[in-house]
This record gives sequence, C-alpha cells and structure tokens, in this order.
Amino acid sequence: MPVSLSCQADPLCAEHRTLVILALRALRKPKSPVLSNSPSNPPPGGNPSAGWARLGLCALALIAYANSFGLGLTTDARSIITSDVRIRSASAANLSQILNHDYWWPMSADRLYRPVTLVSFLWNYAVAGNGENAAGYHGANFLLHAINVLLVYELALLLFGRRREPAFFAAGLWAVHPINTECVTNVAGRADLLAAMAVLAGLLLYTRMIAWTGGRRWLAEAGLFAIATLGEFSKENAAVLAGVLLLWDLSFGIGPWREGLWRRIPAYAAATAALLLLWWMRLRIFSPLPWPESPYVANPLIGAGFWAARLTALKVIGLDLWLLACPIGLSSDRSFNQIPLAGALDVAAWAALLMVSGCLALAVARRRRDPLIFWSAGFAGLTLLPTSNLLFPIGTIMAERFLYLPCIAFAVALVALAFRYCPPVAARIALAILLAFWTGRTLMRNPAWNNNLTLAQADVETAPASFGLHEHLAAALFEQDPQRNLERAIHEGETAWRILSVLPRQWQFQPTPANLGAYYRFKGDALGGAATPQGREWHEKALAILQQAREVARAAEKSYDEAQLAHHKPLGKRIAFRDVYFNLGAVYALLGRYPEALEAYRYGRLLDPGSTDPYDELAAVYQAEGDAGRAAIMLHEKNLLEGYRPQTWDALKKLYDGLGEAPCAFPALRGGAELDFNCARVKSDVCQAAADLSRMWTEARNPERAAALRLMAPVCP
Repeated sequence: MPVSLSCQADPLCAEHRTLVILALRALRKPKSPVLSNSPSNPPPGGNPSAGWARLGLCALALIAYANSFGLGLTTDARSIITSDVRIRSASAANLSQILNHDYWWPMSADRLYRPVTLVSFLWNYAVAGNGENAAGYHGANFLLHAINVLLVYELALLLFGRRREPAFFAAGLWAVHPINTECVTNVAGRADLLAAMAVLAGLLLYTRMIAWTGGRRWLAEAGLFAIATLGEFSKENAAVLAGVLLLWDLSFGIGPWREGLWRRIPAYAAATAALLLLWWMRLRIFSPLPWPESPYVANPLIGAGFWAARLTALKVIGLDLWLLACPIGLSSDRSFNQIPLAGALDVAAWAALLMVSGCLALAVARRRRDPLIFWSAGFAGLTLLPTSNLLFPIGTIMAERFLYLPCIAFAVALVALAFRYCPPVAARIALAILLAFWTGRTLMRNPAWNNNLTLAQADVETAPASFGLHEHLAAALFEQDPQRNLERAIHEGETAWRILSVLPRQWQFQPTPANLGAYYRFKGDALGGAATPQGREWHEKALAILQQAREVARAAEKSYDEAQLAHHKPLGKRIAFRDVYFNLGAVYALLGRYPEALEAYRYGRLLDPGSTDPYDELAAVYQAEGDAGRAAIMLHEKNLLEGYRPQTWDALKKLYDGLGEAPCAFPALRGGAELDFNCARVKSDVCQAAADLSRMWTEARNPERAAALRLMAPVCP
C-alpha cells in the first residue's frame, strides 16, 4: 500500500505557529501521522545519527566534486582572476575600489555590482596566497557549496518534520545535482554560492527568531539585515529573501493574522532595508556611467516583442524544468540561435505555459492541505523569477547557474512525492539510484570546466545552434595552437558567422567576423602571403569578411550612441571592437592598399586611445608609402604615450638617418645616443605628434585628455 506524506499542522506555542509539521507514515506499514518537534524546540543536540547524516552529506558532495580541484579557470573567472587589479592585495584602497565600482570596472560592460564576491576573490588571491593558481578557488567554491548543503539539510528537516531520512535524501540529491556544476566547478559561480547561502541562512534564522523576544529578537533582526546585505552584495538575485520569508508564512501559517503579521513586520523590514541599501548603492555607482550595451546575441529577448519575449521565456522555463529532471544536455552557453524566439504556434512554449500554470494552480488550490508542495512551487518560482526574463530582459536568455536555488525546491518536492506515492523500500531504492546517477553525471561534467577549450568542445555538441559556442571554440583552438588548429578554428568561426549573418548588422557580434578575418589572414600568410596566388586569395577573403566586420562595428556604434541619447546620457566612449580595424589595417597593408590601411589604423586608435599597439604598424605603413617623416611622427606619438624608450629611439635613429637628420637628432652627447629636442626637425615632429594626439583624444570624446596631452610634449608651448 502506498505511503503518503501527511500535511497536517501541529499547533505551536500560544504566541505563534511558524510551521505546519509534516509527518511521514511509518516506513514499514501505514499508521496515523506522527507529530514532530517544533522547529523552535528541536531535539537535543549531540544525537550521533544527526552528526553522521551531516558528515555523509559532505562526503557525498566531496565525491561528486572530487575531480574539480585540479581544474583551471574558465570564462568570466579567467578574466577576473587574471585581469582585475583590485584583488591583487588586501589593502584599504583596493577594498574601496571594490565597494565603489561595478563588477567589471574599469571596463564596465553591464550593471553588475557584486563587491562581496570580489572580496572573496581578493581573499583567495592575496590573503590565502592563491594568486592565479586555480586550486584554491575551486577549494573555496566547494567549501561554500558544502556549507549550503548543510543549510539545505537543516531546511529539509523543518520541511519534513525533523524526519532525517527524507531530509537526507533531499539535501543529498541537491548536493550532487549536475545542474549545480556551473556554480561549484566554475569559479565564477562563486556569486551564486554566496547569494544562495544568504537566502538559506536568512530563512533558517527567520524560522527560529519569531519565538524570540527582547534583545535576542532585535539582535536576530540585525543579523537578518546583515545576511541579506551580504547576499545581495554578492549577487542581485539574493533580493528574493524578503519574498522567501513571506512565502514561508503563507505556506505554514502565522498564527492569529494581525498578531502574527505584526510580529513579523520587523523581519520583513530588515530584509527590505538591505534591498533598499543595494538600490541606493547601485544608483550611486551606475548613474554617472553610460547606459549599458545589451548584446542581442546573448539574449534575443531584448529585441523581441512583448508577447514573443514572454512566450520564449516560458519555453526556457520548460527547458529548465527538463534539465532539473534529466540533467543530460548541459551547456554553458545557449546564445543566438540555440533557443529560437517563440511564435503563436510554438508547441514547446505553450506546453511550458500549460505545465507551469497547471503546477502553480494546483499548488495554490491545495495550499492548506499540501503546504509542502505549495512551498516548493513558490520557492522555485520566486528564486527563478529575477532571472527568468519574465519581468525584464537580462544579460542572457538561459543559464544553468540560475537553477542553483530553484533546484532545492525540486529536490524537496521529488523526495516528498517519492515517499508519498511509492512503497517505502521502492522509494529508498529509487532515490539511492538517482543519487548515484547524478553523482556520476556530475563527475563526468566537471572536467568540461577545465579551460575555455574543453568547455566549448564539450558544449558545442549539446548546443550546436549557439553561435557563441562556435565562436568560443574557434578562439580557444587558435589560442592553443595557431598553426595546428588553424583549419578547425576557421571551420568553427565560419559556423558562428553563418549563424549570425541572418541578423541585422547592429545586432551581430563584432568579434566573430573580426576574428574570422584574422584566421583567413594567417592562412594566407602560411601560404606565402600576397606574393603567391594562394596567399593573396586568402588575404582577399580576409579583406571581404573584415569589411563586413567594419559595417557591423559602425552599426553597433550608431545603435549605442542612439541609446545614450535616448537615456539622456552624454556621448562617451566608442564601443566598436578595435581588432576589427587593426585586422583590417593589417590586411590592407599586406595587399598594398596603404591609404586604406592608414585610415583603418587611425580609426582603431580612437577605440583605445591610451594603447600604443597601432603606432609601430602606422609607422611601417608610412615607410612603405615612402613617407619616413610621418613614420617618425608616429613613433613620437608612441613615445608621448608611454615615455621615451631606447627601443623606439633605435627605430627613430634609422628614420632620421634616412632623412639625413641623424647628426642633428642624435648628437653624440656624453657618449650616448640621446634624442636632442633642440634639433629643429625633432622639435617640429614632436609638436606635430602632440597636436595629432590631441586631435585623436578629441575625436575619442575625451577633451580633458586632449587638452592635457599638449603639456606632455617637452618642447611645444
């Protein structure tokens, strides 16, 4: 006879009821529900079985992630750990920079503000001494996940009326679920781990503090505010904590309505105050910044109509539910066009809508008789809502890391239904098999997160229509070995471009054609360059795709400027991808089209005016044209940006020697070869260089730097 999970409530103390106590029928034979201890009065500590359960859960998690500690850094984690100077040392200045700037500062790309996550990386890098050694970061991620597993176990004990067996299975299944690898094995998932810890800890504190009074209660409310603040400053989705507290009360009762609600208002206020603090900090930090660029290719819902976007978002939720139940086809990227926009006849979208609305309606209808399922549905919905694209479009259409918190509700509901509708032995066996299967799947998934190449290779099979995976795979192949992997890089780059080419120019991704043009150029170089028919053919092919890349860059700049003006922002930086112009300039030069090469290089300078990368190339093109004087001016511009250095002096000596100006420019002073700024030719060239740089900074929309740069020239007024 099936065993059912009772959903009756046990009255708590006279002042409150925080929980409807759920009881399991006897696992051997059915009998009346067994009442459990109140969550505010749990069984005495020191129970050996409780300690073994927690140890067993940590062991399960360790087994599932045992092969993750030796992996490297991928995607965002690689960028942050290797590039963010704020995490290099534990200083007050760096902490201030972290607190007062956004997540990607100084290259602000979106509106992410996660100072607690960055401080955790600083701790790894500077305090623990991990530097760029990934092992320490993986160890810290696992430790955070293990703590979360124990928090989930404590929550499950409350949900299951202190019955350890279903609580153990629920926490264990969540601990090893393969969907969580994007948060645990991927070092950049640190933000999700910290945010989830805050939500879980805040909820558990809330379930206990309601019965407290006096100073202990005030201290708990202050603690709740601190927990909520740390979570929301780790990742924005921790803002759901206030809703999660309300859901708990709606699910399990708050006693006499007015009295119970009045007692809970300070706790709600503490969680809400943290949200207001986050809002204030974000307003202070992001108000002066340009309006963020929103790449259509990362989330096509940005450019979709209202109903098409919502239908597609519902289809994505259906895919999320499928991955929770069957985590086989995992992928780190599902950018355009892996998930096509839903239309009126999209069966998957309507099926997802029916499934989601049906589950929610059933949960609401049975709220009083089945509060556990109501809570599970509500918790999954609340924690997924901020990233669901239903309220507003976010930076990506779908990501497995968004399911880290919703997966808790899925595991709880799964275990509850298993014990309710299956014979006890069958339920144990089925859940144990599932536990083993998910552990194995997690072990298989972990190695994909070793580096960008292994990740793209693993995921491109799962999401073959995602342009981003083909683009990442091409770049990773080329980075690993440009010669041996060139053909494969070209193939993947062409696949990515073929997927993107159906979009309007302003929505395409600039690096894809820019990188593909670079691959074609290297292919031409390998075949002998423009001097051979085969090499020239590939250079012409590179030129064609790079000219298209320039069209994409121009359309992107125009769209970005229009967005700034529409949001009443001043026109600031140019957002074209500079490699479009640098690659274009290089190919023009190889084909002997020098005026066009100069035009491309000079525009490329505007996109990163402080960089000295293009000046040697500009000087080389001027030399190829026979204009050694302009070549010398380009090298002076480089010197004004980075300071006069001996290696650049050597190039200048050759140029001035060819111009017959070497005795004036480089007199033998004190036995050295120092540049003489009193030489008329040198003075003229330096002044022209300063004027040209000033014009460049003006065109780059930085008049302050343009004015200041004139003072850098030591011989010009």
